[in-house]
Amino acid sequence: MLYRALFGLGLCCTLVVGLSDPRPADAQDKDALVKGAKAAAVANLKKANIDKPTVVETANYLVAGALPPEKAKALGEALEKTTAVARKALKFDDKEAPWKGKLTVYFVPDSADFKALMRRVFQVAPEGIHSDLRADPPFLVDPAEAPAKTADAELYFNTAARIAGEHLKGKGTGTQNVPDWLRDGFGRVTAMRAEGTTARRYTAYRTQARAAIAKGAKLEDVWGESKSAAGEVLAQSLAEYLTYGPGAAKFPMILGGLRPGENNDAPTFQQALEAAGLREKDKGFATLEATWRKWAAGK
Repeated sequence: MLYRALFGLGLCCTLVVGLSDPRPADAQDKDALVKGAKAAAVANLKKANIDKPTVVETANYLVAGALPPEKAKALGEALEKTTAVARKALKFDDKEAPWKGKLTVYFVPDSADFKALMRRVFQVAPEGIHSDLRADPPFLVDPAEAPAKTADAELYFNTAARIAGEHLKGKGTGTQNVPDWLRDGFGRVTAMRAEGTTARRYTAYRTQARAAIAKGAKLEDVWGESKSAAGEVLAQSLAEYLTYGPGAAKFPMILGGLRPGENNDAPTFQQALEAAGLREKDKGFATLEATWRKWAAGK
């Protein structure tokens, strides 16, 4: 539901992101694992009646689907560029990974092919998001719906943003109850920053955030039950403040505060902020709100 709800896209193009690590029992080297993953991707696509599947390998991904090799390479480049920005912001070390193996990204624009892939390969209904990044192999299936004439660059951006958000969820123990607005806000901002902070998309977002702040936007507009019209851009702004801005130093503590308690109780985001020392006894989150608003306004 991510792209329908967050980006307001219509029906036509469908994206499936699958995490795959098909590990042959007698294979020990990485080349054999990658070769097996490629073969599995081709077999999966053929089960969906895609006769000429494309599979392109990058450093961290296998891009597979019914698209020309040059477009698969362009998507792979967008994923790699965004991944580098996400990993740096989240302070991943060189050996740390949010999931096992290379991530296989299935890009399937045709609705009938997508439904066939879901039912015949993943054996799930072709609606909604299905994910378990801690499974073996881990997986994420995310339908992304877009107008028929959506530019390729926009589709690649949306895909990269989603995967950046999954890096946030997979950081550390991967057991954190990360709210959707934080995952999606971080993903979008990261993909924008990968394009460049002087690029059109990023500057437009910052302008929108400043306008919302000037109109009196508050933290409750981000995490409250009643969302404001500017809720999405504010979520991106607060996510950026916490991961790239002045709040970055305490963000690891916030993630730690989102882990379930002894009774498997899911903490709220406000409780995670309190665990990170961002709630004051008499002022609540007033200081956090003031510093975020000042930063977002560019002051």
